[in-house]
Amino acid sequence: MQHSIDRRSSWKLALPPRSLLAHWFWRGLTGLVFAGTVAMLFVQPVSAAPKSWSGTWRVTLALPGGPLPFGLEVRQGKAGVGATLINPPERMRVERVSLDGERLTLAFPSYGSRLLLVRGADDRVTGTAELARNTGPVSLPVTGQRGAWRFDAQPAKPAGDLSGRWLLTFGKDAQTGLVQLRQAGNQVTGSVQLPSGDFRYLAGEVSGRKLALSTFDGNAATMWIATFDGKALAGAQFTATGSAGGTAWTARRAGNTAVEAVAVEKPASTRLAFSFPDSSGRQVSLSDARYKGKVVVITLGGAWCPNCHDEATFMGPYAARRQREGLEVIALQFEYGDDQARASQLIDSFKARYKLPYPLLLAGQPTPESTKAALGALGPVKVYPSTIFIGRDGRVREMHIGWAGPATGALNARAKADFDAIVTRLLRERS
Repeated sequence: MQHSIDRRSSWKLALPPRSLLAHWFWRGLTGLVFAGTVAMLFVQPVSAAPKSWSGTWRVTLALPGGPLPFGLEVRQGKAGVGATLINPPERMRVERVSLDGERLTLAFPSYGSRLLLVRGADDRVTGTAELARNTGPVSLPVTGQRGAWRFDAQPAKPAGDLSGRWLLTFGKDAQTGLVQLRQAGNQVTGSVQLPSGDFRYLAGEVSGRKLALSTFDGNAATMWIATFDGKALAGAQFTATGSAGGTAWTARRAGNTAVEAVAVEKPASTRLAFSFPDSSGRQVSLSDARYKGKVVVITLGGAWCPNCHDEATFMGPYAARRQREGLEVIALQFEYGDDQARASQLIDSFKARYKLPYPLLLAGQPTPESTKAALGALGPVKVYPSTIFIGRDGRVREMHIGWAGPATGALNARAKADFDAIVTRLLRERS
């Protein structure tokens, strides 16, 4: 059945009054604004997370004589952050590393030094190096950027091959020593040995006729710059506390010239007596029953001394290996300043870093007066480290002055062999 439609009538939409429409419009608009405001409170812009420090950095210390570069590798991950100092071929793990946003702290408690680094928005680094020196802490400006080059990103073609042994003349006193260099293209690594010890691992470049080498181990910083004239090297050495002009040095090919690894002294038969505290305050004396009838090696050093660190890497394992045969080792530490609490902390950190199985005693400060008071006729100490060898009968048999560290290669091997030879000879004796 169909329904008819009355075309005279039409459907009309019933609308509310205009005032009501306006009310609804403004209420809705107000609600949208409120909702948007609330949303903005909960959805604030999220700042980007700090970029990772991971990678290789070229860092420079502002020495009085110019910027000293060294390499720094940083590893940042779920396990935390770690860092390594790079002085080829050595890679030295930084003892303590902490990261707070863009602030990276590299601490070396066994030296009493640290680096405070801050990274800017352009990935450039600025900061401060706080180094331990005999006159007190030294502060040096630090800069850095990503990169692996040393002195020159694009060095010129070398004027010659500097590889080999060079006889060194150093300073106003014309000390003689040995420079050993290894060159591959522009890259140069090497070491410098003086009667007072070596300058550890040096690395750098030769660009044209200019040789530039540097090293930084967390506290000790040295840079060697020279010009090669085709036959000899002439230049200056720079340190953190030296003059802007540096210390003059020259070197010529050494050929087969022999250089001592350490100086050996044989004092008149002398008996040594001392009693000094360890870091806990416990007194240790050479006359203690533990040392009766034993071969005793006395090392003379300090946490501030880079060659003492190198010696410790050898001495710790050696002492542990030969103790059952009757060898005892005592370290007399001569530390900067008169703050005994600080000195004790340094001694603890030094001992822990190298896992030394023998006592380290605070014997005084590294001054002629202090070392003379500690050692009597065997003082003062002129070179750190030095070593005193005492036989089973309690008599001083020999003193070794200085140490040739692992950077010196064959000289280090000879120093260790000479050390082992005298210890073995003394162990075979009967008291």
